[in-house]
Amino acid sequence: MSSAVAARLDLARIAEAVNRLRPYMIDTLAGFVQCRSLPGQEMPAAEFLESALADLGLVSERIALRTEELKNLPLYSPPCCPDGGRYNVLARHEPRSAGGRAVLFNGHLDVVPTGPQELWDPKPFSGEVREGWLYGRGAGDMKAGIICALAAFKALRELGVQPAGAVGFNGVLEEENTGNGTLATVSALQSAIAAAKLSAFDAVVIPEPTNERMMSAQLGVYWMYVDVVGRPAHAANMTSGVNPVEIGLRIVDEMKKVEHEWNMPENRHPAYREHAHPINFNLGQIHAGDWNSSVPSVCTLGMRIACYPDMSIDAAKELVEKRIRAVEDALRESDVRIDIRYEGFHAPGCEYDLDVPAMQLLADAHRRVAGEAPQPTAMTATTDGRHFRLMMDVPVTCYGPKVQNVHGFNECVSVDSMVRVATSLALFMHDWCGVEPLQTSA
Repeated sequence: MSSAVAARLDLARIAEAVNRLRPYMIDTLAGFVQCRSLPGQEMPAAEFLESALADLGLVSERIALRTEELKNLPLYSPPCCPDGGRYNVLARHEPRSAGGRAVLFNGHLDVVPTGPQELWDPKPFSGEVREGWLYGRGAGDMKAGIICALAAFKALRELGVQPAGAVGFNGVLEEENTGNGTLATVSALQSAIAAAKLSAFDAVVIPEPTNERMMSAQLGVYWMYVDVVGRPAHAANMTSGVNPVEIGLRIVDEMKKVEHEWNMPENRHPAYREHAHPINFNLGQIHAGDWNSSVPSVCTLGMRIACYPDMSIDAAKELVEKRIRAVEDALRESDVRIDIRYEGFHAPGCEYDLDVPAMQLLADAHRRVAGEAPQPTAMTATTDGRHFRLMMDVPVTCYGPKVQNVHGFNECVSVDSMVRVATSLALFMHDWCGVEPLQTSA
Protein backbone atom coordinates (compact mmCIF):
# COMPACT_ATOMS: atom_id res chain seq x y z
CA MET A 1 0.00 0.00 0.00
CA SER A 2 2.38 2.66 -1.22
CA SER A 3 -0.21 4.90 -2.80
CA ALA A 4 -1.53 8.02 -1.10
CA VAL A 5 -4.82 6.31 -0.43
CA ALA A 6 -4.81 2.76 0.91
CA ALA A 7 -6.75 -0.04 -0.70
CA ARG A 8 -10.12 -0.66 0.90
CA LEU A 9 -10.31 -3.44 3.44
CA ASP A 10 -13.11 -5.96 3.45
CA LEU A 11 -15.34 -6.67 6.43
CA ALA A 12 -13.76 -10.04 7.14
CA ARG A 13 -10.29 -8.55 7.68
CA ILE A 14 -11.64 -5.76 9.88
CA ALA A 15 -13.73 -8.19 11.94
CA GLU A 16 -10.75 -10.51 12.38
CA ALA A 17 -8.53 -7.61 13.50
CA VAL A 18 -11.10 -6.45 16.07
CA ASN A 19 -11.66 -9.97 17.36
CA ARG A 20 -7.92 -10.31 17.97
CA LEU A 21 -8.25 -7.28 20.23
CA ARG A 22 -10.76 -8.95 22.56
CA PRO A 23 -8.10 -9.39 25.32
CA TYR A 24 -7.05 -5.75 24.85
CA MET A 25 -10.65 -4.62 25.22
CA ILE A 26 -11.24 -6.71 28.36
CA ASP A 27 -8.00 -5.70 30.04
CA THR A 28 -8.32 -2.02 29.17
CA LEU A 29 -11.95 -1.81 30.24
CA ALA A 30 -11.19 -3.62 33.51
CA GLY A 31 -8.48 -1.08 34.30
CA PHE A 32 -10.80 1.76 33.32
CA VAL A 33 -13.57 0.48 35.60
CA GLN A 34 -11.12 0.20 38.47
CA CYS A 35 -10.70 3.99 38.26
CA ARG A 36 -13.38 5.15 40.72
CA SER A 37 -14.59 8.15 38.77
CA LEU A 38 -17.55 9.29 40.85
CA PRO A 39 -18.87 12.84 40.26
CA GLY A 40 -16.18 15.34 41.14
CA GLN A 41 -13.58 12.53 41.31
CA GLU A 42 -13.07 11.76 37.62
CA MET A 43 -9.34 12.51 37.35
CA PRO A 44 -8.08 8.92 37.79
CA ALA A 45 -10.22 7.96 34.78
CA ALA A 46 -9.02 11.01 32.83
CA GLU A 47 -5.40 10.03 33.46
CA PHE A 48 -6.14 6.43 32.49
CA LEU A 49 -7.68 7.58 29.20
CA GLU A 50 -4.71 9.84 28.48
CA SER A 51 -2.43 6.81 28.88
CA ALA A 52 -4.63 4.61 26.66
CA LEU A 53 -4.63 7.28 23.96
CA ALA A 54 -0.86 7.67 24.21
CA ASP A 55 -0.53 3.91 23.63
CA LEU A 56 -2.31 4.52 20.31
CA GLY A 57 0.15 7.26 19.40
CA LEU A 58 -2.30 10.08 20.15
CA VAL A 59 -1.43 13.21 22.10
CA SER A 60 -4.13 14.47 24.45
CA GLU A 61 -5.21 18.00 25.15
CA ARG A 62 -6.72 18.90 28.51
CA ILE A 63 -9.82 21.09 28.42
CA ALA A 64 -10.34 22.50 31.90
CA LEU A 65 -13.84 22.75 33.32
CA ARG A 66 -14.35 26.44 34.12
CA THR A 67 -17.97 26.80 35.09
CA GLU A 68 -17.78 30.58 35.28
CA GLU A 69 -16.95 30.71 31.56
CA LEU A 70 -19.90 28.48 30.63
CA LYS A 71 -22.74 29.99 32.61
CA ASN A 72 -23.98 32.27 29.81
CA LEU A 73 -24.13 29.49 27.22
CA PRO A 74 -27.59 28.17 26.31
CA LEU A 75 -27.08 24.55 27.44
CA TYR A 76 -25.40 25.38 30.75
CA SER A 77 -26.65 23.54 33.84
CA PRO A 78 -26.24 24.73 37.46
CA PRO A 79 -23.20 22.85 38.81
CA CYS A 80 -23.28 20.10 41.41
CA CYS A 81 -19.51 19.91 42.08
CA PRO A 82 -16.76 22.53 42.32
CA ASP A 83 -14.51 22.78 39.28
CA GLY A 84 -11.52 21.68 41.34
CA GLY A 85 -9.05 21.72 38.44
CA ARG A 86 -10.89 18.91 36.65
CA TYR A 87 -10.54 18.55 32.89
CA ASN A 88 -11.79 16.74 29.79
CA VAL A 89 -9.39 14.69 27.67
CA LEU A 90 -9.44 15.40 23.92
CA ALA A 91 -7.16 13.69 21.41
CA ARG A 92 -7.25 14.12 17.65
CA HIS A 93 -5.76 11.93 14.95
CA GLU A 94 -4.79 13.98 11.90
CA PRO A 95 -4.26 12.26 8.52
CA ARG A 96 -1.27 13.01 6.36
CA SER A 97 -3.39 13.86 3.33
CA ALA A 98 -6.47 16.06 3.57
CA GLY A 99 -9.76 15.00 2.08
CA GLY A 100 -11.26 12.38 4.35
CA ARG A 101 -14.34 13.14 6.42
CA ALA A 102 -13.90 13.63 10.18
CA VAL A 103 -15.63 11.98 13.12
CA LEU A 104 -15.60 12.62 16.87
CA PHE A 105 -16.21 9.93 19.47
CA ASN A 106 -17.54 11.52 22.64
CA GLY A 107 -17.86 9.63 25.92
CA HIS A 108 -18.19 10.44 29.61
CA LEU A 109 -15.76 9.48 32.35
CA ASP A 110 -18.04 9.97 35.35
CA VAL A 111 -20.11 7.22 36.94
CA VAL A 112 -23.03 7.34 39.38
CA PRO A 113 -22.72 6.25 43.04
CA THR A 114 -22.82 2.52 43.74
CA GLY A 115 -25.12 2.30 46.75
CA PRO A 116 -24.15 -0.25 49.43
CA GLN A 117 -21.16 -2.13 48.06
CA GLU A 118 -22.04 -5.26 50.01
CA LEU A 119 -25.07 -5.67 47.72
CA TRP A 120 -22.83 -6.09 44.68
CA ASP A 121 -21.43 -9.38 43.45
CA PRO A 122 -18.74 -8.95 42.23
CA LYS A 123 -17.64 -5.69 43.90
CA PRO A 124 -18.54 -2.50 42.02
CA PHE A 125 -15.05 -1.54 40.85
CA SER A 126 -13.69 -5.03 40.18
CA GLY A 127 -13.83 -5.16 36.39
CA GLU A 128 -14.38 -8.91 36.75
CA VAL A 129 -15.56 -11.00 33.79
CA ARG A 130 -18.20 -13.68 34.35
CA GLU A 131 -19.77 -15.74 31.59
CA GLY A 132 -19.04 -13.16 28.91
CA TRP A 133 -20.07 -10.07 30.94
CA LEU A 134 -17.66 -7.54 32.43
CA TYR A 135 -18.94 -6.12 35.73
CA GLY A 136 -18.52 -2.83 37.51
CA ARG A 137 -19.97 0.63 37.96
CA GLY A 138 -19.46 2.45 34.70
CA ALA A 139 -18.62 -0.75 32.81
CA GLY A 140 -21.66 -0.21 30.62
CA ASP A 141 -22.40 3.45 31.22
CA MET A 142 -20.23 4.21 29.45
CA LYS A 143 -16.60 3.19 29.69
CA ALA A 144 -17.17 0.15 27.46
CA GLY A 145 -18.27 2.40 24.61
CA ILE A 146 -15.11 4.47 24.87
CA ILE A 147 -13.01 1.30 24.72
CA CYS A 148 -14.98 0.16 21.65
CA ALA A 149 -13.99 3.36 19.85
CA LEU A 150 -10.32 2.97 20.84
CA ALA A 151 -10.32 -0.66 19.73
CA ALA A 152 -11.86 0.28 16.38
CA PHE A 153 -9.07 2.79 15.74
CA LYS A 154 -6.41 0.34 16.94
CA ALA A 155 -7.73 -2.42 14.68
CA LEU A 156 -7.31 -0.27 11.57
CA ARG A 157 -3.78 0.63 12.60
CA GLU A 158 -2.90 -3.04 13.14
CA LEU A 159 -4.08 -3.67 9.58
CA GLY A 160 -1.50 -1.14 8.40
CA VAL A 161 -3.87 1.76 7.73
CA GLN A 162 -5.18 4.80 9.50
CA PRO A 163 -8.24 7.00 8.90
CA ALA A 164 -7.79 9.47 6.05
CA GLY A 165 -9.92 11.99 7.94
CA ALA A 166 -9.56 13.49 11.39
CA VAL A 167 -10.75 11.28 14.27
CA GLY A 168 -11.32 12.75 17.71
CA PHE A 169 -11.67 11.04 21.08
CA ASN A 170 -13.25 13.14 23.80
CA GLY A 171 -13.54 11.93 27.41
CA VAL A 172 -15.72 14.31 29.39
CA LEU A 173 -16.84 15.13 32.91
CA GLU A 174 -20.29 15.51 34.41
CA GLU A 175 -22.50 13.80 31.86
CA GLU A 176 -24.41 12.19 34.72
CA ASN A 177 -25.44 15.43 36.44
CA THR A 178 -24.98 18.55 34.29
CA GLY A 179 -23.48 17.95 30.84
CA ASN A 180 -21.11 20.85 31.45
CA GLY A 181 -18.12 18.69 30.53
CA THR A 182 -19.20 18.25 26.91
CA LEU A 183 -20.36 21.87 26.93
CA ALA A 184 -16.77 22.90 27.74
CA THR A 185 -15.41 20.88 24.80
CA VAL A 186 -18.04 22.15 22.37
CA SER A 187 -17.30 25.72 23.42
CA ALA A 188 -13.56 25.14 22.91
CA LEU A 189 -14.14 23.53 19.51
CA GLN A 190 -16.37 26.38 18.37
CA SER A 191 -13.72 28.93 19.37
CA ALA A 192 -10.96 27.01 17.58
CA ILE A 193 -13.06 26.56 14.44
CA ALA A 194 -14.01 30.25 14.42
CA ALA A 195 -10.33 31.20 14.70
CA ALA A 196 -9.47 28.81 11.83
CA LYS A 197 -7.20 26.83 14.18
CA LEU A 198 -9.20 23.66 13.70
CA SER A 199 -11.51 22.12 11.12
CA ALA A 200 -14.97 20.98 12.16
CA PHE A 201 -15.98 17.37 12.72
CA ASP A 202 -18.40 16.04 10.11
CA ALA A 203 -20.13 13.57 12.42
CA VAL A 204 -20.27 12.64 16.10
CA VAL A 205 -20.84 9.19 17.56
CA ILE A 206 -21.50 8.81 21.29
CA PRO A 207 -21.06 5.13 22.24
CA GLU A 208 -23.59 5.19 25.07
CA PRO A 209 -25.07 1.79 26.02
CA THR A 210 -27.96 1.65 23.54
CA ASN A 211 -28.05 -2.16 23.20
CA GLU A 212 -26.74 -1.77 19.64
CA ARG A 213 -29.53 0.59 18.64
CA MET A 214 -29.25 4.12 17.24
CA MET A 215 -30.75 7.02 19.16
CA SER A 216 -33.44 8.95 17.27
CA ALA A 217 -34.62 11.25 20.08
CA GLN A 218 -34.03 12.03 23.74
CA LEU A 219 -36.13 13.62 26.43
CA GLY A 220 -35.52 16.87 28.24
CA VAL A 221 -34.40 16.43 31.85
CA TYR A 222 -33.94 18.75 34.79
CA TRP A 223 -33.16 18.31 38.47
CA MET A 224 -35.33 20.01 41.07
CA TYR A 225 -35.02 20.29 44.84
CA VAL A 226 -38.03 21.09 47.01
CA ASP A 227 -37.40 22.24 50.57
CA VAL A 228 -40.47 22.01 52.82
CA VAL A 229 -40.08 23.93 56.06
CA GLY A 230 -42.57 22.73 58.67
CA ARG A 231 -43.12 23.38 62.37
CA PRO A 232 -41.01 21.19 64.68
CA ALA A 233 -42.39 19.93 67.99
CA HIS A 234 -41.88 17.21 70.59
CA ALA A 235 -43.41 13.95 69.44
CA ALA A 236 -45.55 13.90 72.59
CA ASN A 237 -47.20 17.08 71.29
CA MET A 238 -46.93 16.34 67.59
CA THR A 239 -50.34 17.80 66.81
CA SER A 240 -48.94 21.22 67.66
CA GLY A 241 -46.34 20.84 64.91
CA VAL A 242 -46.50 20.43 61.14
CA ASN A 243 -44.57 17.52 59.70
CA PRO A 244 -42.84 18.57 56.44
CA VAL A 245 -42.39 14.92 55.43
CA GLU A 246 -46.15 14.50 55.17
CA ILE A 247 -46.36 17.65 53.03
CA GLY A 248 -43.46 16.39 50.94
CA LEU A 249 -45.34 13.17 50.25
CA ARG A 250 -48.33 15.19 49.11
CA ILE A 251 -46.05 16.96 46.65
CA VAL A 252 -44.75 13.60 45.40
CA ASP A 253 -48.34 12.44 44.89
CA GLU A 254 -49.06 15.60 42.88
CA MET A 255 -45.94 15.05 40.78
CA LYS A 256 -47.11 11.52 40.00
CA LYS A 257 -50.39 12.97 38.77
CA VAL A 258 -48.51 15.28 36.40
CA GLU A 259 -46.35 12.38 35.25
CA HIS A 260 -49.49 10.34 34.50
CA GLU A 261 -51.03 13.19 32.53
CA TRP A 262 -47.93 13.70 30.39
CA ASN A 263 -47.76 9.95 29.69
CA MET A 264 -51.34 9.71 28.42
CA PRO A 265 -51.33 8.59 24.75
CA GLU A 266 -52.97 11.79 23.52
CA ASN A 267 -50.24 13.88 25.21
CA ARG A 268 -47.20 11.97 23.97
CA HIS A 269 -44.70 13.42 21.55
CA PRO A 270 -44.81 11.63 18.15
CA ALA A 271 -41.36 10.11 18.70
CA TYR A 272 -42.69 8.43 21.83
CA ARG A 273 -46.13 7.47 20.56
CA GLU A 274 -45.47 3.74 20.91
CA HIS A 275 -43.66 3.99 24.25
CA ALA A 276 -45.87 2.94 27.16
CA HIS A 277 -44.30 5.21 29.79
CA PRO A 278 -41.75 7.67 28.36
CA ILE A 279 -42.03 10.36 31.05
CA ASN A 280 -40.56 9.51 34.44
CA PHE A 281 -40.53 11.80 37.48
CA ASN A 282 -38.08 10.17 39.85
CA LEU A 283 -37.85 10.83 43.59
CA GLY A 284 -34.12 10.20 43.88
CA GLN A 285 -33.50 11.66 47.32
CA ILE A 286 -35.47 12.51 50.45
CA HIS A 287 -33.84 13.98 53.55
CA ALA A 288 -35.62 14.95 56.75
CA GLY A 289 -35.32 15.05 60.49
CA ASP A 290 -32.62 14.28 62.99
CA TRP A 291 -34.45 12.75 65.96
CA ASN A 292 -37.12 10.05 66.23
CA SER A 293 -38.97 11.87 68.99
CA SER A 294 -39.14 15.21 67.18
CA VAL A 295 -41.40 16.41 64.39
CA PRO A 296 -38.87 17.34 61.65
CA SER A 297 -38.29 20.95 60.76
CA VAL A 298 -37.30 20.50 57.09
CA CYS A 299 -37.89 17.87 54.39
CA THR A 300 -35.90 18.07 51.16
CA LEU A 301 -36.98 16.22 48.03
CA GLY A 302 -34.51 15.67 45.20
CA MET A 303 -36.35 14.92 41.97
CA ARG A 304 -35.53 14.25 38.33
CA ILE A 305 -38.20 15.60 35.97
CA ALA A 306 -38.51 14.65 32.29
CA CYS A 307 -40.30 16.39 29.42
CA TYR A 308 -40.78 15.85 25.70
CA PRO A 309 -38.44 17.31 23.04
CA ASP A 310 -41.02 19.93 22.03
CA MET A 311 -41.28 21.37 25.55
CA SER A 312 -38.59 23.74 26.80
CA ILE A 313 -37.08 23.16 30.22
CA ASP A 314 -38.32 26.57 31.36
CA ALA A 315 -41.87 25.68 30.30
CA ALA A 316 -41.66 22.34 32.12
CA LYS A 317 -40.41 24.08 35.25
CA GLU A 318 -43.26 26.56 35.13
CA LEU A 319 -45.91 23.84 34.78
CA VAL A 320 -44.46 21.69 37.56
CA GLU A 321 -43.91 24.60 39.92
CA LYS A 322 -47.52 25.69 39.43
CA ARG A 323 -48.71 22.29 40.63
CA ILE A 324 -46.41 22.40 43.67
CA ARG A 325 -47.71 25.86 44.57
CA ALA A 326 -51.25 24.48 44.35
CA VAL A 327 -50.32 21.98 47.08
CA GLU A 328 -48.89 24.82 49.13
CA ASP A 329 -52.01 26.95 48.67
CA ALA A 330 -54.20 24.09 49.90
CA LEU A 331 -52.36 23.91 53.21
CA ARG A 332 -54.15 25.33 56.20
CA GLU A 333 -50.89 26.10 58.01
CA SER A 334 -49.84 29.60 56.98
CA ASP A 335 -46.36 29.34 58.46
CA VAL A 336 -45.28 26.37 56.29
CA ARG A 337 -42.86 27.37 53.53
CA ILE A 338 -42.04 25.53 50.31
CA ASP A 339 -38.90 26.60 48.45
CA ILE A 340 -38.00 25.30 44.99
CA ARG A 341 -34.44 25.40 43.69
CA TYR A 342 -32.55 23.95 40.73
CA GLU A 343 -29.16 22.27 40.63
CA GLY A 344 -27.81 19.89 38.01
CA PHE A 345 -29.45 19.07 34.70
CA HIS A 346 -31.10 21.83 32.69
CA ALA A 347 -31.09 19.68 29.57
CA PRO A 348 -33.58 20.21 26.72
CA GLY A 349 -34.70 17.27 24.64
CA CYS A 350 -34.18 16.96 20.90
CA GLU A 351 -34.62 14.70 17.89
CA TYR A 352 -31.90 13.27 15.64
CA ASP A 353 -31.83 12.80 11.89
CA LEU A 354 -30.77 9.23 11.13
CA ASP A 355 -31.30 9.68 7.38
CA VAL A 356 -28.21 11.83 6.81
CA PRO A 357 -25.24 10.12 5.08
CA ALA A 358 -23.11 9.68 8.21
CA MET A 359 -25.86 7.99 10.18
CA GLN A 360 -26.91 5.85 7.21
CA LEU A 361 -23.32 4.69 6.86
CA LEU A 362 -23.14 3.82 10.57
CA ALA A 363 -26.41 1.89 10.29
CA ASP A 364 -25.08 0.04 7.26
CA ALA A 365 -21.86 -0.82 9.10
CA HIS A 366 -23.89 -2.33 11.94
CA ARG A 367 -26.08 -4.24 9.49
CA ARG A 368 -23.06 -5.77 7.78
CA VAL A 369 -21.56 -6.81 11.12
CA ALA A 370 -24.68 -7.95 13.01
CA GLY A 371 -26.74 -9.21 10.09
CA GLU A 372 -29.64 -6.87 10.69
CA ALA A 373 -30.25 -3.13 10.69
CA PRO A 374 -30.01 -1.34 14.04
CA GLN A 375 -33.36 -0.28 15.46
CA PRO A 376 -33.90 3.44 16.05
CA THR A 377 -34.67 4.22 19.68
CA ALA A 378 -36.24 7.28 21.29
CA MET A 379 -34.41 7.40 24.60
CA THR A 380 -36.26 8.20 27.82
CA ALA A 381 -33.12 9.80 29.26
CA THR A 382 -30.79 12.63 28.29
CA THR A 383 -27.33 12.34 26.71
CA ASP A 384 -24.56 14.70 25.67
CA GLY A 385 -25.80 14.36 22.10
CA ARG A 386 -27.89 17.47 22.67
CA HIS A 387 -24.80 19.68 22.69
CA PHE A 388 -23.78 18.65 19.19
CA ARG A 389 -27.34 18.64 17.83
CA LEU A 390 -28.41 21.98 19.26
CA MET A 391 -25.13 23.93 19.36
CA MET A 392 -23.22 22.63 16.33
CA ASP A 393 -25.95 21.09 14.16
CA VAL A 394 -23.63 18.22 13.28
CA PRO A 395 -24.95 14.71 12.54
CA VAL A 396 -24.91 12.79 15.83
CA THR A 397 -26.37 9.74 17.47
CA CYS A 398 -25.72 7.39 20.36
CA TYR A 399 -24.76 3.82 19.45
CA GLY A 400 -23.15 1.38 21.86
CA PRO A 401 -23.06 -2.11 23.36
CA LYS A 402 -25.56 -4.25 25.25
CA VAL A 403 -25.60 -3.76 29.01
CA GLN A 404 -27.51 -4.79 32.11
CA ASN A 405 -28.35 -3.01 35.37
CA VAL A 406 -27.23 0.50 34.40
CA HIS A 407 -27.33 2.69 37.57
CA GLY A 408 -28.23 -0.47 39.54
CA PHE A 409 -26.40 -3.24 41.38
CA ASN A 410 -24.14 -5.52 39.30
CA GLU A 411 -23.92 -3.26 36.25
CA CYS A 412 -22.27 -5.16 33.41
CA VAL A 413 -21.58 -5.10 29.68
CA SER A 414 -21.54 -7.91 27.12
CA VAL A 415 -18.02 -8.52 25.79
CA ASP A 416 -19.42 -10.08 22.61
CA SER A 417 -21.50 -6.96 22.05
CA MET A 418 -18.45 -4.77 22.59
CA VAL A 419 -16.65 -6.69 19.85
CA ARG A 420 -19.58 -6.23 17.46
CA VAL A 421 -19.83 -2.51 18.22
CA ALA A 422 -16.07 -2.01 17.85
CA THR A 423 -16.19 -3.83 14.51
CA SER A 424 -19.08 -1.62 13.36
CA LEU A 425 -17.18 1.51 14.44
CA ALA A 426 -14.02 0.38 12.65
CA LEU A 427 -16.00 -0.30 9.48
CA PHE A 428 -17.72 3.08 9.84
CA MET A 429 -14.37 4.87 10.21
CA HIS A 430 -13.04 2.95 7.21
CA ASP A 431 -16.01 3.95 5.04
CA TRP A 432 -16.65 7.46 6.39
CA CYS A 433 -13.10 8.76 6.76
CA GLY A 434 -11.41 6.62 4.15
CA VAL A 435 -8.03 5.09 4.92
CA GLU A 436 -4.42 5.77 4.05
CA PRO A 437 -1.24 3.78 4.68
CA LEU A 438 -0.04 3.91 8.25
CA GLN A 439 3.38 4.92 7.01
CA THR A 440 4.90 5.47 3.61
CA SER A 441 6.94 2.66 2.16
CA ALA A 442 10.59 3.11 1.43
